[in-house]
Amino acid sequence: MSTDLVEWLVEHEPEFRKSRLPSLYSDLAQQKSANADGFAANASAWQAALTRASLAGQLPTEQKIIIQTSARLLDALRSPQYGRPTGLGAVFDSAVHSGRFVDLKGFNAAEQSIYQKSWIPSPWAIIRWSLRQAGLLGRGSYDQDGGLKQGQLVVVEGLENLSSQLQSRVGPAVTDRIMSREAFAQLVSETEIGSLTTIEIETLLRFLSRDKYALTYDAHTVKFKARSSERPDLITQEDSTIASIKSLIASLEVQISAMTSRVATLQNTAQAAVQSKNKHAAMSALRSKKLAERNLQQRAATLNQLEEVYARIEQAADQVQVMQVMQSSAQALKSLNSRVGGVEAVDEIMDDLRMQMGQVDKVGQVISEPLDGKTVLDEGELDDEFEALEKEELARKEELQAEGTRAKLAALESAEKAAKQKASEAADRQTQDDALEAELSSSSQKLERMHLDDGQIHDETQRKEGTQLLAE
Repeated sequence: MSTDLVEWLVEHEPEFRKSRLPSLYSDLAQQKSANADGFAANASAWQAALTRASLAGQLPTEQKIIIQTSARLLDALRSPQYGRPTGLGAVFDSAVHSGRFVDLKGFNAAEQSIYQKSWIPSPWAIIRWSLRQAGLLGRGSYDQDGGLKQGQLVVVEGLENLSSQLQSRVGPAVTDRIMSREAFAQLVSETEIGSLTTIEIETLLRFLSRDKYALTYDAHTVKFKARSSERPDLITQEDSTIASIKSLIASLEVQISAMTSRVATLQNTAQAAVQSKNKHAAMSALRSKKLAERNLQQRAATLNQLEEVYARIEQAADQVQVMQVMQSSAQALKSLNSRVGGVEAVDEIMDDLRMQMGQVDKVGQVISEPLDGKTVLDEGELDDEFEALEKEELARKEELQAEGTRAKLAALESAEKAAKQKASEAADRQTQDDALEAELSSSSQKLERMHLDDGQIHDETQRKEGTQLLAE
């Protein structure tokens, strides 16, 4: 067991690499006075390792969020090479002072939250009263001559981890936030940490109620707060009824599942007895099957009725929640309207606003008037200046029109020149074509005459040759 735990720490804890084991397994109590920095580093590594191992269920106990300090823990941490860790009690003392671990007795007996300032002498320490309960102030510590005092320490990191997981798993509806203690324990078992013991469940409920204000609970019912509320509501009779119905429905579902399996098993048993021609065994199995089927039908009918009632309760609870929201909304509107003062007050304010805006306009007109109130503008001068501006504008327009006309004439002249040039080029090309055609015609006639002359010469030659042959 000890070898397995040490190997697990080496594998899962970065600070527990093999090169650091000699320092971690040295005399930590002596190191605390001789080398404060080294002790702080080793203590932090041990606290993180013990926390992780405890939440993972690797320590020699069934509990996960409560560490049992005893010689058994030292034996579990024994290294084959370095032996048991010496002075581990000093590490637990440091963890309690820093608030990472809290003594279980002090935790359960406290009425104030562990996060209240009155608990801590510094931002990283637990209340002195809790330390006295743990025997850390005035009555020694967890370190007993290198050994380890027997005790129980609550792992605060585990409680905070569970708090976050549970609140994220609870639905927003009223009926989702209400459950029995058994259902709460089942919800805890579905988290990463897994199932907890009865003592741990009680510790977790106390933490969620007193320190996190996440829920209220009694001997049978647990009620989470609404997400929009700062604190949970008290448990009512309706809440207890809802929790009981949910618990009974869950129980019936388990029973029906078991009965369904039993019916199937008895059916198989009867078939096997028939095949082996064992009538007595077959009849016995069939009788048991009939009784099981009857009980199954009764349980199924009861479950259907409870589910229908629960659906009605859910509907009524939602309606109550809607009505509460509507009522609070109406109160908010009423309060806002009372602050407005009604329609008459609004009309009066608007009239006053219009009057003040008119005053602003009047003041603006007065400011814009000339300082010499007797100054009068000469209307004739204004007419003459206006006429001059008109003449100037007319001249500018005429100049623009003249420029446009000149541009158009220039464009026409350019187009005419281009047309004439194209016509001249076309005439030149026609003259050249005519001359070429005449030249080709003359050449053709010469070739024809040459062809006729060649034919005559050829005929004369043939005639002379024929005559010569006859003479011979």
